[in-house]
Amino acid sequence: MVHFIPPNQRRLVILATQADSAAVLICGASGTGKGAIAKWIHQNGPRAGFPLVEANHETPLIAQIPQAQGGTLVVPELADWPLSEQMVLLQFLKTKSIRQNDVTTLANIRVIATSAPGIDSRAQGGLFNPDLLEALNVFRIEMPSLAERIEEFEDIVLSLLHEITHDVHREHLRSISREAWSLLRGYDWPGNIRELRNVLKIAVLAARGDEIEERDLPDFGHDRIDFRATREQFEKIYLMELLKTFDWQIDRTCRMARMDKETLLAKINQYGIQLECS
Repeated sequence: MVHFIPPNQRRLVILATQADSAAVLICGASGTGKGAIAKWIHQNGPRAGFPLVEANHETPLIAQIPQAQGGTLVVPELADWPLSEQMVLLQFLKTKSIRQNDVTTLANIRVIATSAPGIDSRAQGGLFNPDLLEALNVFRIEMPSLAERIEEFEDIVLSLLHEITHDVHREHLRSISREAWSLLRGYDWPGNIRELRNVLKIAVLAARGDEIEERDLPDFGHDRIDFRATREQFEKIYLMELLKTFDWQIDRTCRMARMDKETLLAKINQYGIQLECS
């Protein structure tokens, strides 16, 4: 996880983790790892044994806050929430309580919010509650784009590679060819760490040798990679590899993929995977 945290922010992240009742604001562009940092803070702090709840726009915030009792409420992309919902969050931060149906209930919950860049200008322009911004600024963590982390790029790639190869049981893959490194370094990564992770997932499953080569990388060109298509490509290759490993036995593949039989069969049909007899 350390590869998500910029070196100049690591001490602040550790302090925020230890100060388990203070609010946290994590700012950065999409894909920079804001959600991963929020999760890391929760899992490594005193509230790790309690719920981690990510708020959604479909349900009023006042109904979601109690679900995180004792734990952490993550409010993603807070600047996109209506001002009325921002006021609900501000009142909770001030009182540590919620009021529903004329009943006030105390709640022991930590709040971590994330936001795209520009939240300060939005507050100045009346598009974001300035008092809420002040309340959240106790610990403010800034996540730079991947293009701004040139000195760390190689470490980030290798850390992600280690994580991915472990997840898909391909620990023998530890290196990247010179040509593949050249392509990775030459791209500007508009989708940041999320995009890099998706590219490496495909490369890991496509690799046939002991290192990732240029031919193993998907065609990410000079435009933002299609995240949905990349995930589907990764899933198709992953399921095919599992099916081959277990001699096309559905039940064993389900257990390894942690997927029920109905879902696996649906995906086999979706991706046009031809089952072979052992």
